[in-house]
Amino acid sequence: MLLLGIADIIAGSLLIREFYNLPVPQVIVIIFAGYLIMKGLLFIADIGSLMDLIAGILLILTIFFNFPIFILIVFAALIAIKGVMSLFTGII
Repeated sequence: MLLLGIADIIAGSLLIREFYNLPVPQVIVIIFAGYLIMKGLLFIADIGSLMDLIAGILLILTIFFNFPIFILIVFAALIAIKGVMSLFTGII
């Protein structure tokens, strides 16, 4: 769970990078988007997995389109909070 939590935090930061116009290689964005989509499909039974699936699709779409910052911040916060909670679950 520790590795999944770290990957969620990185994926959340990749959603925020659009706000700061940070250049990140598209390969990294696609890898983390694929990770979120696969994790969302693997654990499809709960609402957190639906958030992963939507965030992964949104992450891929940010390569091609500009989205309102509010949407990106909301999904980045949700994914990052899930990652932090996963980190604390792994430690205890």
